[in-house]
Amino acid sequence: MNSSYFSDMIHFENISLSFSEKIIFDNLTITINQGEKICLSGPSGRGKSTLLNLLQGYVLPNKGKIIINGKVLNDSTIREIRKQIISIPQNINLPVKNGMELVELLEISQNLHAIKEYNQKLDLESDILIKDFAKISGGQKQRLLISICLSQPKDIILMDEPTSSLDDKSIELLINVIGELKGRTIISASHNQLWAKSSDKIIEL
Repeated sequence: MNSSYFSDMIHFENISLSFSEKIIFDNLTITINQGEKICLSGPSGRGKSTLLNLLQGYVLPNKGKIIINGKVLNDSTIREIRKQIISIPQNINLPVKNGMELVELLEISQNLHAIKEYNQKLDLESDILIKDFAKISGGQKQRLLISICLSQPKDIILMDEPTSSLDDKSIELLINVIGELKGRTIISASHNQLWAKSSDKIIEL
């Protein structure tokens, strides 16, 4: 892949993290370049979701540092850094009735055109935004949540098990959508081989 436009965006430097006596990371060093599409792979419990939480400052390392766009992640920079990140969670149980309520809750009504374009690319019905979440499938709900999140112009997109409720056709559609996001850095945690193989780089944890 042509990486001529890549530059260092995220750097984990000698990260160590443990919970009680369980070691999650021990002197972990990873560099992720701008525009790269990274898949974190490995068995459950190896720290894939934890690494995504570290990037957002929800979990702090016991040792080492995280550098994002040239800034060390700490109490004084966390708010600025979080503004550059959109996180698409694995849990799609949301405190709203439908997609439109989520758009209003996030105060991103100005993104409706972009959301509808993503919905079309992900093979969602034109009225999916107003359909009751209780009456649509988990796959539809997951794709809609992805559309809403991708519509926000953030440089870094975190995706935790983005294909968990998707069939192979929907995964292929999502891979195509993500492939069009030039210059945006994608970091996902996934067990799905089809998804992993579509990434620029697989990081085994």
